[in-house]
Amino acid sequence: MSLAVLKKSNAHKVLGIDASTASLAFCLFENDKPVKFGKMPIVGADIYDKVKDAHRKSEAIASLVDPDYVAVESAIMVRSADAGLKIAMIVGASLAALLKPETKVITVAPIQWQSFIGNNNPTKADKANIRLQFPDKTDSWYKGKIRENRKQKTMDYFNNKFNISVTDNDTGDAIGIAYYAYNKLTERS
Repeated sequence: MSLAVLKKSNAHKVLGIDASTASLAFCLFENDKPVKFGKMPIVGADIYDKVKDAHRKSEAIASLVDPDYVAVESAIMVRSADAGLKIAMIVGASLAALLKPETKVITVAPIQWQSFIGNNNPTKADKANIRLQFPDKTDSWYKGKIRENRKQKTMDYFNNKFNISVTDNDTGDAIGIAYYAYNKLTERS
């Protein structure tokens, strides 16, 4: 279900999930703040072992939280179809463990929640500034640096806004996903 077609509701608890083939980051947003958040590694000899591990760890998360909505980041760009399939398997295993019959699922595009907190795509000027600060690097290095800066900006935003200490960028992303969805789903008086 797309967030754009939902009407605002009495969503009191929104769980944000940022999943990859290496980890599962989560954040429960409730009462206008993040109340539980963290990240668990996903381990296994192959993708099927990782899917089982993601399911087990999602069951552990489900025992701690009871969300009205689960918000997952939509995969916009992946390196290959194989990578996309593997991430989809991890997300599916996680959702299977997290969902109860009354729980709803929404997808959130990365740019939606990033823009919502003022962490927009870098401009040409931003990119040029990075190149001036760090001359003679490769194009891939600059892309990585821009990504690193955006991840840090997200963590700084939530650390300052909620007086928390998030040092892991995947957890920061999970908080961003939950924060955006919570604010878009909840009626304000």
